[in-house]
Amino acid sequence: MTITLATRPRKLAPGPARWPPEFALQATWDVVQERRFASLGAALMRHGGFVPADQLCCLLRAHWDQPLSRMARWIVRREVVSVSWQAQIWLPMFQFERPSLDIRPAVSEVIVALRQVYDDWELAEWFVRPHDQLARRVPAVALICDPMAVKEAARRDRFVNRW
Repeated sequence: MTITLATRPRKLAPGPARWPPEFALQATWDVVQERRFASLGAALMRHGGFVPADQLCCLLRAHWDQPLSRMARWIVRREVVSVSWQAQIWLPMFQFERPSLDIRPAVSEVIVALRQVYDDWELAEWFVRPHDQLARRVPAVALICDPMAVKEAARRDRFVNRW
């Protein structure tokens, strides 16, 4: 003789929708990244601004032949600071000379020093965060008046963060 117990399906208690954990994690990550982008954008506004790659390409067109390929090469080789946000690449303007839009030599040297230890976002944030070795000045600003000090700060940070 076999006895089976029939059970009724349980009803979920009324209340807020319950998302599977992977969706909740993604939603949290999205909020964190959105805040990070807003914070970086606000900091960069004080230091020349932050433009999407297509807008920078239009600016480069006045000074360079084949601006798209030139900019793409800079980004792929990590010769410039750039971050990816919502399917767009954004570039801080402090790293370019005016009006030629050449990359500032000191910026290139700092990027070369730090690109092995920082990802794109960390590198961009490094330039706008006050630095102890620069008397709490922001590297993006200190580059103009004291590029050697900024390069030395980058070299030391590379050494410290390598370990």
